This record gives sequence, C-alpha cells and structure tokens, in this order.
Amino acid sequence: MKKLINIIPLLIGCLFLGGCLLPFPKGTNVLLNQSYGSHQRNKLDVFLPEQHDTSTTTVLLVHGGAWVAGDKAGAELKDLRNKLLDAGHAVASMNYRYACGDYHKQMEDVENALNHLSIHADEWNVNPEKFALIGVSAGGHLALLYAYAFDENEFVKTVISYVGPTDLTNPLFHQYINNYNLMYSLEELLGASYQQDSALYAEASPLFHISNCPTLLLYGGLDDLVPKEQGIALFDTLSAHSVVADTTIPALGTHNIYGPGNQYKNAIEDEVVDWLQLHLNQ
Repeated sequence: MKKLINIIPLLIGCLFLGGCLLPFPKGTNVLLNQSYGSHQRNKLDVFLPEQHDTSTTTVLLVHGGAWVAGDKAGAELKDLRNKLLDAGHAVASMNYRYACGDYHKQMEDVENALNHLSIHADEWNVNPEKFALIGVSAGGHLALLYAYAFDENEFVKTVISYVGPTDLTNPLFHQYINNYNLMYSLEELLGASYQQDSALYAEASPLFHISNCPTLLLYGGLDDLVPKEQGIALFDTLSAHSVVADTTIPALGTHNIYGPGNQYKNAIEDEVVDWLQLHLNQ
C-alpha cells in the first residue's frame, strides 16, 4: 500500500547529514577497503555484527552521488548501517566506478561486489546466498536496475530504494535534474544524450525491467531532484505485475526523506528493518 506521512535536496545524494553519527555497535568486526575488482574504486567496507553465523544475511549499501561522485563512507549511510547491525545483519558498503559512458560497468561492479561477499561468506561465517540491496539516490537506481535485470545468481532477495530514479526517460525527471545542472551526469552514465538514444535511456530504467523481487520504495513528497512520481510509477507497475512492493512518501520529505530536523528518521529506518525481517530473514 502507499503511505503518506508528514515528515535541501542535497546536490549529489549525500543525505541525512543532520543525523547523529553513531559509533559502531559493540562487538562489530570491521573490515575496511576489501578489494572486489581491479579498478581503484572496487572497494568494499564489511561490518559483521557481534553475533553472527551461517544464517546471518548481508545488506549491501550503494551510495548516491549523481553517478559521478559519492563514497561508501558517506555520512548518509552510517546511521542506517548501524541500525542494520543492531538488527543482526552483516552490512557491506561499496564504492563503484563513476559514470564512464557505459552503465554496464556499474552493474558489473555490483555483481562483483556480491560475488566477493558470497565467496568470503564461509570465512566470515555468514550466509553466502541471501543479500539485500539498499541504494541511495543514484545508488537506488543502480540497486533497482541490478536486482531486476542483472541478478542472474538470484542473490538479491529484496531491494530498497531511497529516492532512486526509476524512469530515465521521464520528462519531469529531466526537468528536475536540469534545474540542478545534472543532466550531464546522466549522459555520462549512458554515453549519449536522450535525443541521441532514447532507447538506451529506457534500457537503463528499472521501470522497464520488472522482476519478482520484493521492493520497498522511499521517496520525498517535496523532492525537487528525484520527483516522487518516480517511486509511484514503479510501485504501480510492480503492483500491476503482482510483485510484493510498498512505498512510503513523507509529505514534507525532500531529497532528504527524513524531513525537517530528521524527525521521521527513526520511523523510516524501523520500517526498513521490519521490511528486511519479512523479506530477507525468511
């Protein structure tokens, strides 16, 4: 169901900076800068909760940054990471190659990161086959697209998008990102303008690659960078195809869906944890 709750867009997806950055939960095993590929940005940070075993599932976080910036250590992911660790999940946060004219490079990076986590699962004493993807802004787009169109191993059991673009062909989305002079970043991702290759923009849009992957969509009612209609359109399409999906649209949320003063941050993070309990830990 759609939920509307009462709860400035930050330019490249560095969300939730007003939140208090928590220390690691007690007993967390921290493994920084694990290499999962040959590129200098093919790095993962891995966090194992104090209590973990072969049933422990892993959540892979994909940062924002308009496909051309951002980092796995970004402040927007740290509080969520710790909430997930407290709930008993292992967490990994990945860097990926910035936009380079071929979005398949980012898809390869997500796949290689998941494969790295699976290969090392025995060493880390976690489940090798059950993963969730959570992406923020541009990372939300990459998480959705990978889960729907590229997850041949079916590792991804559920995907969650924080304000991720879902339809790269949409005129309203183009208008919004043009207002922030960010159309160039989309062209960098795809290697062509929309006028040059509109079919490529559809090909790289999660909206046109529906799969049976349970999906939670989180979008800001007042977001003027990624319009809420991006989440609504995907939710409606998933529902029409009987895919398990839900969406929350904070009425006062911008590109920071947590709202003024992050007043609804805890409620949304609790919703994410509950969603993972239902769709990842089964």
